[in-house]
Amino acid sequence: MKVYQKRYFNRRNWILENIGKLKLNSNEALILLLIDYFNQYNEPQNINTLSKSSNMEKIVVDDTIASLISKGYLILVTDDGKIKFNIDNIFEVKNEMIEKSDIFDIFESEFGRILTQKEASIISEWLRIYDYNTIIKALREALIYNKKSINYIDKILAKGLKDE
Repeated sequence: MKVYQKRYFNRRNWILENIGKLKLNSNEALILLLIDYFNQYNEPQNINTLSKSSNMEKIVVDDTIASLISKGYLILVTDDGKIKFNIDNIFEVKNEMIEKSDIFDIFESEFGRILTQKEASIISEWLRIYDYNTIIKALREALIYNKKSINYIDKILAKGLKDE
């Protein structure tokens, strides 16, 4: 299972945090957020529902969908004769953070248990502040001292890593 499919990964927050990196305009961002919302709750979606929910003209929604498809962020899939909007590619195409974000699995493996929601949120926040390698180095430093604690690692990150 990909990290963006796990329960602790907030897809909409990730989209909002990465609008600039993804080079999304406001219409594209809104349509992606609506599609993700509708997919989460298995709501039917089409040009009409997206137009109504976004308060955009249907032609604008259609152009926005075309733009998202051309960027590789959106795939239209046919399932039982119904069109489904799949935005998983947005997490695959541009996000080096996601490629490396098996970081949650690394922490779970090193801690020998599943992370709590709070711990996963703290790690997500670290990913916004620090680069992947810095977080892994802090984890290693904590493990050297046999400290399997998010709080301990947070203190290491806050004070800065010791020079190697």
